[in-house]
Amino acid sequence: MENATNNRPPLRGMGNKVRDLYNTYVRNEEEYDNNEKQHINETATAMNSESAMNMDETTTSESNKRLIDLEKENSDLRDQLLRKSAEMENMRRRLMKEMDDLTMYANQRLLVQILPLIDDLQKALEAAKKSSDFQSLFTGLDMILQKSLKILNDSGVKPIESNLGDPFNVDLHEALAHLPSDMPADHIIQEIQKGYAIHEKVLRYAKVITSAGQTNE
Repeated sequence: MENATNNRPPLRGMGNKVRDLYNTYVRNEEEYDNNEKQHINETATAMNSESAMNMDETTTSESNKRLIDLEKENSDLRDQLLRKSAEMENMRRRLMKEMDDLTMYANQRLLVQILPLIDDLQKALEAAKKSSDFQSLFTGLDMILQKSLKILNDSGVKPIESNLGDPFNVDLHEALAHLPSDMPADHIIQEIQKGYAIHEKVLRYAKVITSAGQTNE
């Protein structure tokens, strides 16, 4: 429309009033075209702006919903972590108590078996006070000793063999002295205190005296 208006031929040879009237028409038509174009542009801009606002509102709504979901998920995970942490702490305390109980009462079974031996020793002492029969006392004490060794054996505890003439073994024996003798050097010539082992572990080393061999005078 703008092209059609601009292409209108100018009026020539007409009166001033007619020419002015024509020019006024042309100007009005150009203003109408400009106003129409501006209205169209404004309408398009408004539509684009409204569409963008709708899109922004939709995006914002979705973002807010996602944020709420993430916060709820984070809260749930935090609660689960706190519960698991509390459970682990309770389990640790139970295990510590069980370990303490095991350490405190580990020898309970063996001690219960040893108590009758104390009863027997007390009875033997009472009998020795009333009688001078040393053979009976000896027999009673030997029975108590054998009973004690059996209890230890049932618990995996056995005496360490340290016989006269056996080679000295640093893994089983503790040498208290090294004396000249007819025995070869580093052989046992006397056991001072018996040693004991539980399974393959030494509970107490056997205390012995070893030979230094024959001395040359």
